[in-house]
Amino acid sequence: MANDLVIVVTGSNRGVGKGIVQLLAKQRLDRPLAIYATSRSGAVSNIEASSPNLVRYGKLDITDQSSIQTFLQSVFKEHSAIDVLINNAAVANDHRETPEYAAETVRNNWGGTKNMCEAFLAGSIMSRKPWSRIVNVTSGMNQLSKYGPELQEKFRAVKSVPDIDALAASYIEIVKRGPEAQEQAGWGSGARSYKVSKALIMAMTILLAKQNPEIMINNACPGWTDTVMGKQGNDALQPPKTPEEGARVPVRLAIGDLESSGDEDGGLGKESERVSGMFFENDNIMAKGWGKSKLWVET
Repeated sequence: MANDLVIVVTGSNRGVGKGIVQLLAKQRLDRPLAIYATSRSGAVSNIEASSPNLVRYGKLDITDQSSIQTFLQSVFKEHSAIDVLINNAAVANDHRETPEYAAETVRNNWGGTKNMCEAFLAGSIMSRKPWSRIVNVTSGMNQLSKYGPELQEKFRAVKSVPDIDALAASYIEIVKRGPEAQEQAGWGSGARSYKVSKALIMAMTILLAKQNPEIMINNACPGWTDTVMGKQGNDALQPPKTPEEGARVPVRLAIGDLESSGDEDGGLGKESERVSGMFFENDNIMAKGWGKSKLWVET
């Protein structure tokens, strides 16, 4: 147990989160993987793991601070620190967007991911060893250029988590004023809460990477994947990627080579020089590769 690489995955009961756990569980690295597959329900997926890897299941509500602390206490009964956090848990309400659902999406996706990052970066929870990484699952359909010029500057000017909270609050407030106000304020037209929540996470990733140079913190886009969320609002859609194929980019950021030498096959289990504050995605949402790094905000 002392030599285990301890990995926590949120939202792992289905979809890309489950695919991440499945792909991790198959790996044979120099160190055994102790994978904590978490969800609100704590559902057991009976994923088969290659020996000596182990998959454990746990209840975790990322919007509830007490749930996070209870989960951490359960991990520390077995391990002294956590090496990798993969923030995958998310909701999407674009198919039924209202001001209330927009607020729920931002609260869960942005607020929950913020809670996890802040909790795991506190004290000695993350191991601070060469493998220590945080992976935030975001979206490639969310370039900064999609926002109005003033909003782009606000994203670029972020200096603290409260700055990002202020952006989140301003979006939720403007949505209440209607579609025209939302577009005029530079947030874009139509249902945007899922994309906005991921933009807030991207901004936080860049900030935390600067503040925590001993940990690699990056964003990953799974692409268009055959999941409930991937087909949301239209059952006729046939996303081209399986959950495990969608898991490739997040898994690379968790245990792979993040330099360009890992672009072809992910370089899983290989050492990597520090790459942090970056956004990894494939050339398009249908591609089944391991992703390439790019900047979301020019610095």
